[in-house]
Parts: sequence; C-alpha cells; structure tokens
Amino acid sequence: MSETQRRSNFSGDRAVSYGSVGATQAADVLVFPPAGFRSAQSEFRLGSGQERFDTATAALMTWGVPKGSHLEVVSVNEAHSEGYNGLLFNEFGAPVPPTADALDQLFAPDGTPYLSAGTTVELAKLWSPSELTTSHRVIYVVREDRRMGYALGTLDYEPVIGEEFFSVEWRDDDSVWSVVRSVTAIAEGRKYFYLSPLIRLRQWLQRRQYVRSLLPARTA
Repeated sequence: MSETQRRSNFSGDRAVSYGSVGATQAADVLVFPPAGFRSAQSEFRLGSGQERFDTATAALMTWGVPKGSHLEVVSVNEAHSEGYNGLLFNEFGAPVPPTADALDQLFAPDGTPYLSAGTTVELAKLWSPSELTTSHRVIYVVREDRRMGYALGTLDYEPVIGEEFFSVEWRDDDSVWSVVRSVTAIAEGRKYFYLSPLIRLRQWLQRRQYVRSLLPARTA
C-alpha cells in the first residue's frame, strides 16, 4: 500500500475546538501556520530496520505515545464505523475515493485493535500537577508502507486548542524515527496571556517526551 491514506471524521456529540482541522497534514505548515497558531516539530531516532518499525507502529497505534509519556488514558470511545467511510487524501493532499484496504481494521500482534479516525480519548496528567483532564478526537489516520500515524484534535477550549500529529517513519537509510508535529494556539483570556510562556515551555517538554515514548524500554 503505497498511497497515503488519511481518514477523518468531524461528526459526533462534540465538535473540535479549532477551525484549522487537518492543518498538521499541510507540507508547509511549519513555515506558514494558520493565523493565530504556532507550529513545531520534534523527532527522535528509535533504531533501524523493519522489525523496529513494526514494533514502534504497533505501540503508536495502540495509544503508546500517551502511555509512554506518563499520561493516563482515562477513557477511549471508538468511532461508529457503520456507514462511515471517512476521507482519504493522496500524497498531494487531493481527496480520493476510499479503498477497501483503507477501511480495514488493523491489529497489533497481541490482538489489540489499532485506533481509528473519529475515536475520542480523554487524557489526564497532561497539565500535571493540575488535575485537569482533556478530550481529543482522532482527526485522521495515515497508513503507508514506511510511515504510519494519526492526528489528535482538541475538543476543549482551554488551555490549548489545535492539533498534533504523531507518526513513525522508516526512512530510506533504514533508520526509524518518531515524529511529532503540532499546530496549536493558547486559549484567549488574561490568565492564559500571562501563563503563555509556561504553557509553551510545557508543550516543548511534552513533545520531547512524546518522541521518546516509543523507545523499547517504554513500550515493553
């Protein structure tokens, strides 16, 4: 399967809390983020070879990033697949008809189903020591022969809104990398204006955790 496959679902009981849905898939978003947003990308080498890629992607697609980053997955609500085909885009960002392969449910070696577009997840400890929990939706999923990942979009309006894309890449030199790309904005209001430097620092530190979360020692 060589074509980039991204599945998106914007229906459900709650809408995402930002307007630039899917922004993390734009090739130039690191240079030209949406107005009012900041973009950033972090990456970390996980090893090399297909075995490392397969192991890392299995962890990635079964919530390995939050679990390996010391976050708590409070709840997961699967998307309703009946009648839902999602949206697919090719490598140029153009929409294409869904294929049977794109809609197939994939599983990790232990039988755990891979996450899918439209799934919502509630996370705790993201803003520790605050007890705040945050809600997110899987906006799209990417399936390629040498890259796999998904984007999470915020459902809450504070303290941060936007989208983050988590992926594993098996590059031409045989190296395997964890990559995190974010396009986010800090909530409006005087409180968040003064807290914005601390929030951006926390985001930077969290991205460092994210890209290291799929190391073998953390996914064992």
